[in-house]
Amino acid sequence: MASSGMRITTNAMIRNYSTNLNKALGDLDSKRNTVSSGRNFNKIAEDPAAAMKSFKLRSNFARTDVQRENTKDAQEKFDAITLNVLNCSSMTKTFLTTRLRAVNAPTSSYETRQAYKQEVDQLIDSFLQQMNGTYNENFIFGGASTKDLPFEKVDGEILYRGLPVNTQTYLTKDELSKALSTSLQLTDGDATANPTIPASNPTLSDALEKIMGKDDTISYDKLAAALDNEEVVEFLGNNNLTEGQSRVYKLKLNKDIDNQLKYNTYMNEHSYRDIGFGMKEESGQIVSTSAFDAAVNGLQVFGHGVDEDGLPNNIVALAQELSNLLGLESIEGADLEKFGKIIDKFPQAHSDMVDNGLAALGTKAKFLENTHDLLTETSQILNEQISNLDFCDPAEAITNLMWSQYTYNATLKVGNTLLSNSFIDFMS
Repeated sequence: MASSGMRITTNAMIRNYSTNLNKALGDLDSKRNTVSSGRNFNKIAEDPAAAMKSFKLRSNFARTDVQRENTKDAQEKFDAITLNVLNCSSMTKTFLTTRLRAVNAPTSSYETRQAYKQEVDQLIDSFLQQMNGTYNENFIFGGASTKDLPFEKVDGEILYRGLPVNTQTYLTKDELSKALSTSLQLTDGDATANPTIPASNPTLSDALEKIMGKDDTISYDKLAAALDNEEVVEFLGNNNLTEGQSRVYKLKLNKDIDNQLKYNTYMNEHSYRDIGFGMKEESGQIVSTSAFDAAVNGLQVFGHGVDEDGLPNNIVALAQELSNLLGLESIEGADLEKFGKIIDKFPQAHSDMVDNGLAALGTKAKFLENTHDLLTETSQILNEQISNLDFCDPAEAITNLMWSQYTYNATLKVGNTLLSNSFIDFMS
């Protein structure tokens, strides 16, 4: 049985050789491009999977870089805030140790008190400069409003964003009783005491209990919520809701209530920054746990409102009260008692400023420092992954180029051997 074999013609050999030569040349060109560009691929088509992974890594790297810059900027802002609070603390310590001990105002002459008053006024001015400190041309103690001057002194009164820092934060039962009797014309007696009051109107004591319960004081925000309560409105209006509501809203427009509600707004302002916790929104609001709140309210640091003695909790406003007393012709009676309470309160006001300022700010600053370190490490890891994916190892790339060059040269040599002997040569 005769064996059969595949016939290989010269043309077939040449076609195969040409194909292999082109492959070798293409591989050589690819390796040259890899060495010259330093990249594993220059087009998406060269490696679609690697290209898509690279895009994702680069997107994560860019976002991480922005988050790292946000963290660094917040760090620098909090460093500036801490420095300002430290300056205020240092000034207060000096004032407490060298000035208040010497202030025997009640027994001093008017001229002597004026010298002390000048020292206090200088302290107030220095405080205001620190409390109005800026970072990147933004006021650092302005909460979310960083373009408007936060603190100022107007006619001997310390204001925060236009509102007195001494605004009372609560009403006593007696104060609310007076407000109700004035605004809603309620009395503790029957309607015959005031013919304009319907006989069915509730008594003042009933209204106080309805609004305050058994408490002796009520905050302005709770009072506002109570006055918005439909049951309370109906109770005060006594089935005459139009009249009752108008009286309620008249009470709600009380200046102190209005100011306190604005304070509540200031206290709840936020300035969120994305620092790598998956910043997201729900119902149009930033989820607080997904971002960092960089807003710092000066009222929370330096104090606001008044204590049970009616003295300011804000340390600068307290100094202003002292200045006002020192400007009197004489300090006696109620003024003398107030003077003593102010002197006694200064150390506590300073302690509160340090606790609310340095302690709270220090915790946030440490948190930012740790977050910045974490983001820096993440950025380095992402950069390494991008480099490993996009860029080649130079030594390996050169080795591959040399091998491709050797393969191409060998292919040329094979071609030279193949084509040197043609069919005519054999015929001859």
